Amino acid sequence: MGGQTPIRRPETFEDAIDHVLAEMRALMITKNRDYGPGNIAAFGEFGVVVRASDKVHRLANLLQSGKQPEHEKIEDTWMDLANYGLIGLLCRRDWWGLPMEDEIEEED
Repeated sequence: MGGQTPIRRPETFEDAIDHVLAEMRALMITKNRDYGPGNIAAFGEFGVVVRASDKVHRLANLLQSGKQPEHEKIEDTWMDLANYGLIGLLCRRDWWGLPMEDEIEEED
């Protein structure tokens, strides 16, 4: 994988879930820092559906065609889809836009 450290194969289903959730969490936090909450807040839950739909169509096209993606890896697309599910749930609960931990620490 092009200079990346190989991912250790988990020994159990639970270990696999923990590993993937940790990756998703790290990605979600990084992207929230990059984008901020405004891009999702502008269109809310329906906007998340549109973004997820774009990902699903891209993924289906790549899988059906067998083409190698020119930009983000297929694995990244799956992770984005999972995170969009989480973002949708956060929007539904009116939790989207809560401050980042380091933003709270700066206020103290």
